[in-house]
Amino acid sequence: MHPKNKNRWRTRVAALLLIFGPVSLGAGFAQDAAPALELPDHTGQLLRLADYRGRVVVLNFWATWCGPCAAEMPIFVDAQRRFGPQGVVVLAASLDAAETKGNIPEFMRKRKLNFPVLVDATVDHLQLFGMGEALPGTVFLDTEGRIFARILGPAKKRDVFARVEWLLGDRSGKEPKPLLGSLPKPR
Repeated sequence: MHPKNKNRWRTRVAALLLIFGPVSLGAGFAQDAAPALELPDHTGQLLRLADYRGRVVVLNFWATWCGPCAAEMPIFVDAQRRFGPQGVVVLAASLDAAETKGNIPEFMRKRKLNFPVLVDATVDHLQLFGMGEALPGTVFLDTEGRIFARILGPAKKRDVFARVEWLLGDRSGKEPKPLLGSLPKPR
């Protein structure tokens, strides 16, 4: 195959993946049982995602060195404050490595985080939840522990709140899309 044709073929495949990849990813993963997740919180206590069955869970993957992650944290503080009394729990799983893990307590204090912060998450955890390899990312779980939706990349307050409200039973509007954002382009 001529190199020029090879590049055209690759471009077409990449375009198809960008167009149809997010749709199929969302449709294929929505309502799947969430993978098992056990991580210590910032105090060392082991938390299991399965322990939150019966509650709506908003699981955010982040790191202290991630600017967009820091920018979206107030959304999750607001979500926990507003929806916590209705049984919703926000969990923040940090991908900070050993070199930056020590920054977590200060990050939490500065942003007044009012929800459990898990540590020692990895890119493998992101991938188990269908989140690719980029931060930030957010997964929404229903009360049965099934994945309802994902946001790849920075979250907007209206998108987070719409998904939580839908899971809590406010089905007055259109059902939120199961996937917002897209996976980064392959290198």
